[in-house]
Formats: sequence, structure tokens, C-alpha cells
Amino acid sequence: MGKNLEKILIRRVSKKDTDILWGWVNDTNVRSNSLNSESIGKISHQEWLNNKIQSKDTVMYILESEGIPFSQIRFDRVNQDDAEIDISVAKEFRSQGLGTLTLINTRLKAIEHLGIIRLIGTVLETNKGSCKAFINAGFRENNKRDINGNMCRVFHWESDQKLPLGD
Repeated sequence: MGKNLEKILIRRVSKKDTDILWGWVNDTNVRSNSLNSESIGKISHQEWLNNKIQSKDTVMYILESEGIPFSQIRFDRVNQDDAEIDISVAKEFRSQGLGTLTLINTRLKAIEHLGIIRLIGTVLETNKGSCKAFINAGFRENNKRDINGNMCRVFHWESDQKLPLGD
């Protein structure tokens, strides 16, 4: 699988994605780079996912190439202007720039769908890969903040920012 944009499919998450998303969320690396490092039970994940899919304040996408899913991204509206981002790339596809590609190719869709102007990514300072993805996707580092004893970097992207290649 390459990074050829013509072969990338961006689709909304559905209930049929429950198992793959549950596997991704419980990946050891994903858990260690989350503010909550506890593993997620399957039933609670199914209930949570069903609520997110039905929420008017959330939009979730899976990106795939040649029928193979490689990343997920979720945008949760937190107020009239802002949505927070959750993103992960499948273990076997990390360190290939696909986090950046996912951010670039979904941000305008999310802004339009949710009717917001700003996207916010909060990343553990130790998660170098995700920090790099946000920077490479044109997000600006706004500040750092401590969340429950974890130092995080906060990235913003606004709908009127100049777009790097990819949009």
C-alpha cells in the first residue's frame, strides 16, 4: 500500500467497524499514548461506538487503501467553534506519514460536517509520531498543558489557515 491519494478511500465509520476499531484502541502503543492507558472492554467499546456514530456532535472516518483500513480519525464538537481530534494509525502502517495524510484529508470534511471553525489535537508530549503528524499537516502548536500529570502539546488548525499540499 502506498500513499497514492487516488487510491485512498475515506468513509464514515459504521457498526461493522467495531472489531477493527476495538483492536486498534487496545493496541499496546495506542494505550500507552492515551491519557487513559487502561484497556477497553469489548461491550463498553460497542456501546461507546454506537453512541458516537449516532451523535450529531461527532464524525468519525476510516481511511483505507485497496480495501485495507489503515487509520481512523474522530472529531468531537466540544463547543460552537471547536472539535477535538482523536486519531490512530494501524500498527503495521505507522511511520509512513499516514497520520499526516489522515489529518490533511479529513479536516475540511469535519469542519463542514460539524459546522465549526477550529480543530484541536491534544497529544502526549512523549508521542513524537503524533506530534510530527500534526505539525506536518499544518497544525500550529498553541500551548502545552498538564492533564492529570501528563504533559501534553495542544495543536490547532483553523478553517481560514492556508492549506498545505493535500487539500
